[in-house]
Amino acid sequence: MNAMNRDNRQTAKDLNRRRIDRALAALENALSRCREEDVRGLGVSAALEFLEQRADEQWPFEQFRKALADPRMDTTKPEARWQLLNASLNGIKRVIRR
Repeated sequence: MNAMNRDNRQTAKDLNRRRIDRALAALENALSRCREEDVRGLGVSAALEFLEQRADEQWPFEQFRKALADPRMDTTKPEARWQLLNASLNGIKRVIRR
Protein backbone atom coordinates (compact mmCIF):
# COMPACT_ATOMS: atom_id res chain seq x y z
CA MET A 1 0.00 0.00 0.00
CA ASN A 2 1.40 3.35 -0.90
CA ALA A 3 1.57 6.29 1.49
CA MET A 4 -1.16 8.25 -0.32
CA ASN A 5 -3.75 5.47 0.07
CA ARG A 6 -2.80 5.05 3.71
CA ASP A 7 -3.14 8.82 4.29
CA ASN A 8 -6.54 8.91 2.55
CA ARG A 9 -7.80 5.99 4.61
CA GLN A 10 -6.56 7.63 7.82
CA THR A 11 -8.18 10.92 6.82
CA ALA A 12 -11.50 9.18 6.16
CA LYS A 13 -11.27 7.40 9.51
CA ASP A 14 -10.50 10.68 11.28
CA LEU A 15 -13.39 12.41 9.51
CA ASN A 16 -15.80 9.66 10.55
CA ARG A 17 -14.55 9.85 14.17
CA ARG A 18 -15.09 13.64 14.19
CA ARG A 19 -18.63 13.18 12.84
CA ILE A 20 -19.37 10.62 15.55
CA ASP A 21 -17.96 12.97 18.19
CA ARG A 22 -20.15 15.83 16.91
CA ALA A 23 -23.26 13.65 16.95
CA LEU A 24 -22.51 12.51 20.50
CA ALA A 25 -21.93 16.14 21.51
CA ALA A 26 -25.38 17.05 20.12
CA LEU A 27 -26.96 14.34 22.29
CA GLU A 28 -24.94 15.45 25.33
CA ASN A 29 -26.14 19.00 24.74
CA ALA A 30 -29.74 17.80 24.58
CA LEU A 31 -29.23 15.92 27.83
CA SER A 32 -27.88 19.03 29.56
CA ARG A 33 -30.87 21.13 28.46
CA CYS A 34 -33.70 18.58 28.77
CA ARG A 35 -34.78 19.60 32.28
CA GLU A 36 -35.63 23.15 31.20
CA GLU A 37 -36.61 22.93 27.56
CA ASP A 38 -37.97 20.72 24.82
CA VAL A 39 -34.92 19.35 23.04
CA ARG A 40 -36.75 17.42 20.36
CA GLY A 41 -35.61 18.75 17.05
CA LEU A 42 -33.86 18.15 13.79
CA GLY A 43 -30.35 18.20 15.27
CA VAL A 44 -31.12 15.56 17.88
CA SER A 45 -33.00 13.41 15.37
CA ALA A 46 -30.18 13.67 12.84
CA ALA A 47 -27.57 12.79 15.45
CA LEU A 48 -29.58 9.75 16.57
CA GLU A 49 -30.05 8.53 13.00
CA PHE A 50 -26.39 9.05 12.12
CA LEU A 51 -25.17 7.13 15.15
CA GLU A 52 -27.81 4.41 14.87
CA GLN A 53 -26.52 3.52 11.40
CA ARG A 54 -23.16 2.73 12.96
CA ALA A 55 -24.43 0.56 15.82
CA ASP A 56 -25.19 -3.13 16.08
CA GLU A 57 -27.71 -2.62 18.89
CA GLN A 58 -30.79 -0.42 18.51
CA TRP A 59 -32.27 -0.39 22.01
CA PRO A 60 -30.43 2.69 23.36
CA PHE A 61 -31.62 4.78 20.41
CA GLU A 62 -35.20 3.60 20.81
CA GLN A 63 -35.03 4.35 24.54
CA PHE A 64 -33.61 7.85 23.89
CA ARG A 65 -36.41 8.62 21.42
CA LYS A 66 -39.06 7.28 23.77
CA ALA A 67 -37.80 9.47 26.64
CA LEU A 68 -37.90 12.53 24.37
CA ALA A 69 -41.39 11.79 23.10
CA ASP A 70 -43.12 10.89 26.38
CA PRO A 71 -45.58 13.77 26.95
CA ARG A 72 -46.01 12.86 30.64
CA MET A 73 -42.49 14.08 31.28
CA ASP A 74 -42.86 17.48 29.65
CA THR A 75 -43.74 19.37 32.81
CA THR A 76 -44.11 16.98 35.68
CA LYS A 77 -41.06 14.75 35.49
CA PRO A 78 -38.00 16.57 34.11
CA GLU A 79 -35.65 14.63 36.40
CA ALA A 80 -37.10 11.30 35.22
CA ARG A 81 -36.59 12.39 31.58
CA TRP A 82 -32.99 13.33 32.36
CA GLN A 83 -32.33 9.96 34.00
CA LEU A 84 -33.77 8.03 31.04
CA LEU A 85 -31.87 10.14 28.51
CA ASN A 86 -28.65 9.80 30.51
CA ALA A 87 -28.95 6.01 30.70
CA SER A 88 -29.79 5.86 26.99
CA LEU A 89 -26.85 8.10 26.07
CA ASN A 90 -24.50 5.88 28.07
CA GLY A 91 -25.84 2.89 26.13
CA ILE A 92 -25.36 4.75 22.84
CA LYS A 93 -21.76 5.56 23.73
CA ARG A 94 -21.15 1.93 24.64
CA VAL A 95 -22.44 0.55 21.33
CA ILE A 96 -20.71 3.25 19.26
CA ARG A 97 -17.27 3.02 20.89
CA ARG A 98 -16.80 -0.71 20.32
